Amino acid sequence: MVKGMDRRVLMGIVPGLAGLALGTAGAVAASPLLALLAGACALISAAAAVSAVGALRRRDVEATELRQRIEELDAALDAGREAIEVTGRFAEMMATREIEATEAQAEPAVNRESGLLDERYFEVMLESRVATARRHLQPVTLLLVTLEGEEGNPVAWKQTLISFSKLLQETLREADTACQIGTASFAVVLEDTPEAGGVWAAERLRMALVRKGETLVRLAAGVAAYPSHALAARDLLSRAQGALNHARAAGCSQVEIATTE
Repeated sequence: MVKGMDRRVLMGIVPGLAGLALGTAGAVAASPLLALLAGACALISAAAAVSAVGALRRRDVEATELRQRIEELDAALDAGREAIEVTGRFAEMMATREIEATEAQAEPAVNRESGLLDERYFEVMLESRVATARRHLQPVTLLLVTLEGEEGNPVAWKQTLISFSKLLQETLREADTACQIGTASFAVVLEDTPEAGGVWAAERLRMALVRKGETLVRLAAGVAAYPSHALAARDLLSRAQGALNHARAAGCSQVEIATTE
């Protein structure tokens, strides 16, 4: 008990006990000297008690101030976290608006032969579609397609590409967007569609080629979806390109899904 006791309190108790003992002895012995010593001990005990009470009060005040400071810091941290979240949402909203404004201002560049939008529009459009999907918490799938076949006859090959462009427009939904991004390369953005829907769209295109009798034309497709494969438009394009490369390496009509890393 003595170990846990405040030192100032102990300093007040010891002189007090000593004064009590001296006072008792002085009363018994009728000694003025002992009575004087008892009085001195009482004064020392009282001073120590006053000092201990003051120290305890100061300690209570310091503890109260410390609690108030901690509460103020917690409130400041909460306000800071809320400000960061609001700033992040505002920055994302402004970026989305900027992308949409850029898309709205950009004149859709159309390939004259195929009638599809070209690569310049595709780059801006993909950014906008991913931003919209992020804002509405919806999936979006990118489908990259290349055609390979007998290119020895340029006229026939050109007609094959034009025919496939029309096939794209007939097969896809109105909400989907198809672009021609190379001589025999195409990109399709499927809104509100997971990766399974992208695979199904690619298979429909491949089977449509077969039904048209284009048996010598090989279709290779790479599928990547937001958010399962990538969270940014450039990463989504990179994943879809990687899947397309694997499909082309197979050497036959093939549809590949991007890997999740």
